Amino acid sequence: MRSYFYESPSSFEELFQIGKTTSNEVKFLAGGTDFVPRLNYELNEVPKEGQKDLTIISLSKLGLDTISESDEEIKIGSMVTFTEMKKNNIVNKYFPVFEETIKELAGLSVRNVATIGGNIMNASPAADIVPTLMALDAVLVLKGPNGEREICSKDFFKGNGRTVAQEQEVLKEIVIKKQKGTSSFKKLGRRKAETLSVVNAAAYIEKENNICKKARITIGSVAPTVLRCKEVEEALIGKELTDETMKEASLKVIDSISPIDDIRATAWYRKKVSPVMVRRAIKSACDAE
Repeated sequence: MRSYFYESPSSFEELFQIGKTTSNEVKFLAGGTDFVPRLNYELNEVPKEGQKDLTIISLSKLGLDTISESDEEIKIGSMVTFTEMKKNNIVNKYFPVFEETIKELAGLSVRNVATIGGNIMNASPAADIVPTLMALDAVLVLKGPNGEREICSKDFFKGNGRTVAQEQEVLKEIVIKKQKGTSSFKKLGRRKAETLSVVNAAAYIEKENNICKKARITIGSVAPTVLRCKEVEEALIGKELTDETMKEASLKVIDSISPIDDIRATAWYRKKVSPVMVRRAIKSACDAE
């Protein structure tokens, strides 16, 4: 059985020094609502031959739990919990879609501990916060030994459980520009609460005289990563936002997705409901004030 070590650095310099000197496998710990249950499961498994020892590095002392505002954007630290986001006046003023999203995410006890950064870095194609972040064109800031770099959310995910982050890079914050349009998030699960998404979708719409000027449409749980639906966006821009236009545009999502059968739903069912969820998200965003 491998050994486990715990570190709680109070600065990035200390964190990167730990990563530089250890020969162990390293895992960063945010809220732990996904990682800790997996670790408990691992402790009950038969040890794997040749498995490295594990160093768990907590991010709790790095000052990543703040939300700030400037003239053009808001910054959300990666260690901000979903409950803190849901209650935050800055977030609610500029991006009420987050409250709509977070109330669909897990349950209260999980939201009190789970962080936005942990949810992002888990890189699940069924993550609920990611479609909303992508619809808002959020930028993710990574910090590593060689400095910081910014990655657009649509380019951040490489596959199920995989991101562009390098081995020692930490997600520092999420940056979202203030925007003129309105957004919405919709989720379909096997029950009404505390469930993973069968399909989820988010939409950002800018309109003038009911003509779509800008659109960002996203969908999750139907491919190895959450997707930007370019074909749907192109079918909306420049068109009057009628029910018929939204219905026709949403059907184009079928060509972009590659759903699978799993314990939550069949691929066939996901293909059937994906256009419906996309249309609902677009319609809700259009109706939002």
